[in-house]
Amino acid sequence: MPALSEKDPLFGLIYYVLGGWFIGGSAVLLLEGLLIGQISNYFSWYQKDSIRLKLMVAVLFILTLLKSIQSFAITWINSILYMRDPAGTIALNKAWYQIVNIPLGAFIALYVQSYYTYRLYRLAGKWYYMIPLVAVMLLGFIAAVITASVIARSGKSSDWFAVHLASGFASDVLITGASTYFLIQAREKALSQTRQLISSLIKIACQTALPVTIATLMEFICSRIGGKSLKPQATNSIILVLLECVPIIYANCMLYVLNTRRSLRSTDNSGLGNSNPDPSSGGNRSRGQWRTGPVELGSLGGVQVHTQIETANAGSSYIDFESKKHPDTMV
Repeated sequence: MPALSEKDPLFGLIYYVLGGWFIGGSAVLLLEGLLIGQISNYFSWYQKDSIRLKLMVAVLFILTLLKSIQSFAITWINSILYMRDPAGTIALNKAWYQIVNIPLGAFIALYVQSYYTYRLYRLAGKWYYMIPLVAVMLLGFIAAVITASVIARSGKSSDWFAVHLASGFASDVLITGASTYFLIQAREKALSQTRQLISSLIKIACQTALPVTIATLMEFICSRIGGKSLKPQATNSIILVLLECVPIIYANCMLYVLNTRRSLRSTDNSGLGNSNPDPSSGGNRSRGQWRTGPVELGSLGGVQVHTQIETANAGSSYIDFESKKHPDTMV
């Protein structure tokens, strides 16, 4: 097929619609490959994790696998089966495998955000802090379902799509902001040996939130520029690519958080060990050595940081450090 001019009616369709689906589907397969590597590492490194956490990871893998299959199917049908009829692909926006694209991606995002919300609850310790966050998350998922319903009936988008994107962005910001706030509070009360670990947790929280937050913000901006119509244009092409990629990015970020626990547990320069002190030693060490509590990993990825209280034992030749549990901080 010769190169098309921008005035050709098929130009926008091929370059922006088919191109968007193709780039998005290819990126999904790449990200799914990275996710499979992370999941393989998880089950290899954390064999002692609870069945509940392993089941959560397995379900996430199944969801992302279904998303990858769906993305590949859309690319195959649009670019291969309809190769000689590109104009016919316009009617495919009402096909069921395209209609479920937004709700399926929203469900994966909700699934991962629910995990982060649980960690935040463990960190904050008060369930009523989670009510506004859960409300925004559910609003985003409901808006995604309504958007898919509108597209199935009319072939056009609606303002509910913007509500879905805005809710996803707000949820990510709230989770990251609240997690950082509570971790900073915990760091201020912790001893110096524990502060480095908590600083690492803050860094991880921001790093894992940044990709999806930026992607969701870009989706929202493009949806406002492009409007409700699904006509071929550059902004809608960007939306197609991000709609495909964002759910798998969520999954990769969650697995990154889980797998990072391995490096956190082996942090030596902060004075934190990954095993309990040997009780046979009587709990006493020579001056200048540490007796530390462990960095315990909870059943859902929580890190329980033990801090130390220094007490001078009059008349003895050593300093004993008694372990006292610090409030839970989450990876």
